Amino acid sequence: MTVRHAILMSPVPESNAGGVERFCSLLAAILQEQGWQTSIVGPTSQPGPWTFRFGGSPLHWSISTGRAAAAADGRADLIVGNGFLGVGAPRGVPRIQVFHGTSAAEILASRRGLPRRDFLRRLVGYWPLEAVMCRAGELVVVSESAAEETARYYGRAPTRVIPNGVDIDLFRPQDRRQARHRLGLDGEGPLALYVGRPDYRKGADLLMDSAQMAGWRLLHAGARGIPGAHNLGVIDPARLADAYAAADCLLFPTRYEACSYVILEALACGTPAVTTRVGWTRTLLREFPHYDALCVRPDVQDITARLRWLRQADTAPLMSDVRKFVSEHNSLECFRSNWLALIEQVMAAHSRSRQHTREDYQWAIRRW
Repeated sequence: MTVRHAILMSPVPESNAGGVERFCSLLAAILQEQGWQTSIVGPTSQPGPWTFRFGGSPLHWSISTGRAAAAADGRADLIVGNGFLGVGAPRGVPRIQVFHGTSAAEILASRRGLPRRDFLRRLVGYWPLEAVMCRAGELVVVSESAAEETARYYGRAPTRVIPNGVDIDLFRPQDRRQARHRLGLDGEGPLALYVGRPDYRKGADLLMDSAQMAGWRLLHAGARGIPGAHNLGVIDPARLADAYAAADCLLFPTRYEACSYVILEALACGTPAVTTRVGWTRTLLREFPHYDALCVRPDVQDITARLRWLRQADTAPLMSDVRKFVSEHNSLECFRSNWLALIEQVMAAHSRSRQHTREDYQWAIRRW
């Protein structure tokens, strides 16, 4: 039996911390369950100072990753690229290019937090490159908002929208007091959880002021602790599930998102996510318009008011319905079935194309 080989491109192949990295690890595991051999490759070198200064870093990383894919090729049967990665990857191989949002929309959403030079450097470095790479193969995005962005900024609508999937057996409702005890959290009072790097794009600059003004404590899971918060550091998935269960809400006032694992995990745990009306949250709002009561603008006053309201609100019925929705549409089983169906479709289309090319060639030889 011939073993099929898939090459996946990741910004940091050895990591499982970021959303794209988690996606690659998860898809690789799913393919391995189906008997595939998988390789996760990424940039093998870093750009020089002048390349960085003139906005060439994304292209450097993309070419470096493409060369790594070519080196690992052997006899690749499928290539899965992500975002801007993969210039120079092997041709003639079925390819799926996944966009976990667009750099164009992310840069525009974060422009107030970027020095002008960095804003222009990123705009020049990412926007044209992603416009090219979204045409590198079958285009897949992780949310309806990302689909709108590729059409608006890059002129191409995706073939498929496949949202991220979470382990609903791990991320599930638990007893709050027991979860706090396991994490060593003392004291009473409402507790807001933030998960991720304390970046401007994710609204980290708004967290402490909002929590303090509303009378909440802030719990942080992730690298680079937030001053004034109870910092757990980078934690494993089981401990992260405890953190969601221990919190009265997830506080995630992100300025840009496509389909956040953090939001999906919190909702799967039955924990209210106080977040903004961006990315996959818009899909949630279409299904549950009254979830808008938990949505905020990226503004300290608005977040503070919502946290104060949440202390008295009964969100249990709403969160029960939302968790059912996430379980039905964003479980690992949904993710697995959607991706396996897409891959088989892409492989079959490529096989038919090769067969037609062979037949056309044979017909031309006979005519000649």
